[in-house]
Amino acid sequence: MADFRTKLITVAGMATVFAGMAFGQATVNGTTGVAANAVFLRAEGTTELVANSTVTVNQGAAVATVNLTVYVSPALTITSQVTGAGKVSETTATPAGGAAVNGTVSGSTVTFTGLTVPAGAGTTVITISGIRVNASTIAAPTGVPTGVAETFFVGGTNITPIVPNPVTVGYALNGLGAIKAAGQTNNLICAGSAVTLTNYTVAVSEGFATSFRTLADEVGGVAATNGTRLTVSFGNVPANTAVYVPLTVAASAGVGTITAISSATAATAVGNNAADAKVTGELVPLAAVTIANNAGTAYYEVTADSLGTVDTFTIPVILVNAAGSLTAPATAITTTVSFAPIGSATSYPSFVSGNSTATVNGSTFGACTTTLLFPYVTNASGFETGLAIANTSFDALGAKGASSVATQSGTCVLSFYGNATASSNPANATTASIAAGTTFAGTLTSVAGSNFTGYLIANCNFQFAHAFSYIVYNFGQSSGTAMGYLAEVIPGARGAAEALNN
Repeated sequence: MADFRTKLITVAGMATVFAGMAFGQATVNGTTGVAANAVFLRAEGTTELVANSTVTVNQGAAVATVNLTVYVSPALTITSQVTGAGKVSETTATPAGGAAVNGTVSGSTVTFTGLTVPAGAGTTVITISGIRVNASTIAAPTGVPTGVAETFFVGGTNITPIVPNPVTVGYALNGLGAIKAAGQTNNLICAGSAVTLTNYTVAVSEGFATSFRTLADEVGGVAATNGTRLTVSFGNVPANTAVYVPLTVAASAGVGTITAISSATAATAVGNNAADAKVTGELVPLAAVTIANNAGTAYYEVTADSLGTVDTFTIPVILVNAAGSLTAPATAITTTVSFAPIGSATSYPSFVSGNSTATVNGSTFGACTTTLLFPYVTNASGFETGLAIANTSFDALGAKGASSVATQSGTCVLSFYGNATASSNPANATTASIAAGTTFAGTLTSVAGSNFTGYLIANCNFQFAHAFSYIVYNFGQSSGTAMGYLAEVIPGARGAAEALNN
């Protein structure tokens, strides 16, 4: 750009020399004749609207016809819309009191021809507007934001050619701020999850105060199709699980609101109308997220904003499934947040998935299990051990004002430990299915064979299993002895400082 600017200055200087000191020509001051109030540009945006700029022309003795060429630096592609029946660019140069002229765009350059500046002793301010750029091609901003400048070549009839000093029209930085998840639950598949339960929340923040905008704010005096939009995409959703999000979410401060829409390119915000899927019994109106192949996406548009506040929107995520209707996945549900739409040729604004796009973990799903420890069992040297495992997931406590539990059934895998190598211990044994409210009873000999001494761990695939062990010696004889104990419940996260309980 520096070499090109030097050439422009040389051309302008030569034109001035050959024209002579033409009396009464319009002029532009090279230092103060151009101006702009720079704005922030979203580094993820492909159609970011830069600030309006102005060229102040000192009128001459004769009417001047001015041609302006605007060069964007760095050389970002100008992505302004082509609109209307005549398919003209939304870029315009408008002399004060005169007619606007639409520009002709080529790459990072836009040209305006035939601007009329009247004769006289005053000045005419030409305003350039509607220039959009693909800010996503700027290197990802870190630290000081990257500046975007405009350089002008001013020429025409009855005006002295000049290349004034460049003006900064924008600074690019990430428009999406921090994405955070909180309140994640571990949903037990045997219990299910109801629509009244928020399973976790996803907080979405602006990168700067004017990043999230309504349609009116996005327009900025020119064309736009929608307000700022967001995608909230869910992954690793278990089969038979429904996902719901609110139709509207208010900002944690200020007056901001985002409203659910049907797609990234929907014509208007459609939240709260009959087209949205709703459920009954919810705390707030909810929209259902369509899930296919364990994934789905919710879309939001900014419908109210506070341009002086960095807004944060905290979106509750509600997961619904029936008890026992799914297989627990190994990893958590994921949520990815980005601007929307991505790569649209017809939506303004449009975006790419930049380095601000973030994925966070949501809730997990856990199998319903109980792990029991029998610390000492034996059937050697005249001893025998009796085992009893009760499935207590059936109760009537709810009728008595206490909390009841989901009724479950399942088997218990019995694993034996007592010898130095696993191969020298008895093979695992599996009980028959133990229905809720019933008890498995057996002897060590019946599940492990004879002559074993050690400890036993029972892995039951239902909750609320409890067990009792009874060790006898010379059972049925006058010299016989016996003792019993309750098996310990091993917590799901067994660590260095486990807390066992009955």
